[in-house]
Amino acid sequence: MEIRNLVTFLKVTELNSFSKAAEALDYSQSAVTVQIQQLERELGVRLFDRIGKKIYLTDAGRDFLDCSRKAIEEVAY
Repeated sequence: MEIRNLVTFLKVTELNSFSKAAEALDYSQSAVTVQIQQLERELGVRLFDRIGKKIYLTDAGRDFLDCSRKAIEEVAY
């Protein structure tokens, strides 16, 4: 699991948007999508429900949110 994917996941959840996260991180929207898909494959769960242009964290996504924050905090120290 790559740290950049965790950072991207956290930014998507913070901004509630793949496109806004891409802009904030200076990535293309497709790069953000690929990173989230990589995480979902690694974890074997969907992190977001995509309904139209809106995204919502799944239960697994909410659980992973806490883990991601802790992992980033650990790496920062």
